[in-house]
Amino acid sequence: MNLKILRYKLACFFFLIFFTTYNCNASETKYININMSSEPGTLDWNLATDSSSFLIINNIMAGLTKLNNKLELENNLAEDWYFVEGENQIIFEIKKGVLWSDNVELKSYHFIDSWERLLNPNTAADYAYFLFDIKNAKEYNSGKIKNFRKVGVRAIDDYTIEINLKTKKSYFPSLMSFMSTFPIRKDLIDIYGESWIKIKNLVTLGPFEMIEKKNNSYMIFKDKSGKKIKIIINENSTSSLAMFENGQLDILDGGGIPLLEIPYLQSKGIINTNNQFRNNYIGFNVNKKPFDDPEIRRAFMLAINKEIFESILQNTVSATNSWIPKGMIGNNKYINLYDPKKAKEIINGKSLKDTKIKFLFPESGNNRLIAEVLQSMWKENLNINVDIQGLEWKVYLSTLDSDRPNMFRAGWAADYPDPHNFMNLFTCKSGNNETGWCDKAYDELIRKSSNEINEKKRVKYYDKAQEILIYKENVIIPLYESNQIFLKSDRLKKFEYSKMGIINFSDLNLRN
Repeated sequence: MNLKILRYKLACFFFLIFFTTYNCNASETKYININMSSEPGTLDWNLATDSSSFLIINNIMAGLTKLNNKLELENNLAEDWYFVEGENQIIFEIKKGVLWSDNVELKSYHFIDSWERLLNPNTAADYAYFLFDIKNAKEYNSGKIKNFRKVGVRAIDDYTIEINLKTKKSYFPSLMSFMSTFPIRKDLIDIYGESWIKIKNLVTLGPFEMIEKKNNSYMIFKDKSGKKIKIIINENSTSSLAMFENGQLDILDGGGIPLLEIPYLQSKGIINTNNQFRNNYIGFNVNKKPFDDPEIRRAFMLAINKEIFESILQNTVSATNSWIPKGMIGNNKYINLYDPKKAKEIINGKSLKDTKIKFLFPESGNNRLIAEVLQSMWKENLNINVDIQGLEWKVYLSTLDSDRPNMFRAGWAADYPDPHNFMNLFTCKSGNNETGWCDKAYDELIRKSSNEINEKKRVKYYDKAQEILIYKENVIIPLYESNQIFLKSDRLKKFEYSKMGIINFSDLNLRN
């Protein structure tokens, strides 16, 4: 028997045992079928932070604005918007007659309710800082101001929203395309509490509705035309590829493609590639020994040969020292900083003999392989044993908040196409800053860059900020930028992922 066929048959058998929902010989032809390597962290768009949640929420919900596949900003739920001349004020006029899935009309206050919830300190939303450009938003989130009415947002009438900014921000309308800022139904949250996101209670605004969900197995979505999308959750890349080969998947993303299969698939010309604004990095807990010492953080950085990852990940990534990805202003040219001799010299001057170091990573896709390679380099170049620990995606996210380890590996995909989205991540008040690092000089540079219209001046601010973040303080180690690779069945017409790594279900169409 052909070994490739045997492998797939075995994978199929394995899949049948552990995921009995599916039949390896049955074609899911009534759906457009897409794999997902990890279950969404949450469908609560005020609280969601991960790319899996982002994919789902962006298809069942909508914001005031949206970014098309060319990253051009368009109106979505907004009929129009404009900056008030001479004022740090922006007005959004929302479309009339837009209905939630329970036929309730969308009103201005649905947005105000969402932003109040997002900023409320009791919500503990990681993305609350997205609204800190609004007058008194930061102060309300910190508890300094108790009355939300003092925050610079109000519903003028049922279809008009007024936002008062601290200073005019050209990128602010782009923030309204991101899931955390989407409107909510406070009346339903008041009724159902945390259960408001269960499928039987969930009310949405997007082109698709979720009609069926089985935890950690699958989700089914349907639009008004009758098109059905099935998201199949499977962390095992071998069985995912087997499913694709057997016609059970129409789209298989990079997380579902075994590394060793990539050269073969490339040789057959069936791997599709889209450029993506996505950076992968190692973060240090700067408040926990031994990484409260920036020199030790530097040693761990110098001990890594980033170019190895280009090879082991089959040239689907590019090594980088820049936190701002290629295609954005402020991206820095890559220089190989690998210097194991210098790294060893630094470590030899430190007392780390009995220090226990834990490295946390999400247990999906190729993440374990990457962790093992890093572990090996730190052992070889520093003579330090690092304990690597992989966790299921939801557990990984909660652990970063509740029991932050010495080191962790993470990635960041653009929420909107501006370098501010990357650089703002490590400011003191950022809810997504998992390092615990806070530097006033860095924050000031990011503030100045966000207020600057001149592109050359913005780049200078970003250069200085990256110098502090990566080279002086060594808070993070940028590893590599990822391209979006995927397989597409012949049943589907041509489509592309966005540079933020999102599939718009509406763009998926079967061939005639």
